[in-house]
Amino acid sequence: MSLKIIQAKPNPAGKEHRKENSKDQDGYESTALEAQKFASVYLGEWVDVKNVGEDAVNFQTMQLRHALFDNECHTIGEMELIWIGDIRESLKPGQVLRVHGGRRETAHLMAQEDHDGADWHGYAEKDNFILNNRCGDKIVVSWHDDAERIQSDWVCYPPHPPENLILQRSGNLLTGPGPNVELIN
Repeated sequence: MSLKIIQAKPNPAGKEHRKENSKDQDGYESTALEAQKFASVYLGEWVDVKNVGEDAVNFQTMQLRHALFDNECHTIGEMELIWIGDIRESLKPGQVLRVHGGRRETAHLMAQEDHDGADWHGYAEKDNFILNNRCGDKIVVSWHDDAERIQSDWVCYPPHPPENLILQRSGNLLTGPGPNVELIN
């Protein structure tokens, strides 16, 4: 396998404090004013994809998708496209691509902690949140290998992830420290 989703931050600080009423997966409405006000919060929602293989992977063959849910948290239809590679470069072995919610044009508003730790940054180019906190979510990255075969990797996380926590991969689950886990600085 060449690409692997290694971590994500699905619930950046401030996401849960938005009013519930409409467009995105978690029920948030976006207006132009809210988009500007919350640009750094949108950028704080992200997924990291690492090239764990021995060959570079062309960005133009990559796609990142996530599940869509009904009101009872059952998956519906096909997975929604979050990001598609659009540059003629490659993710080299060991490099990390971070795909952010939000727009490239507001990247200057990104918190340093959301910028650091990635070699490349991609943007969903939307003024709303993408990842689902109410139901949890499933995230899939796909790409073409050297033989032009489609490859993929997926992870999921449970409902209501803690605010501002970076979820780490364990098997196919993104999770944070449990109640009996002691963090050591």
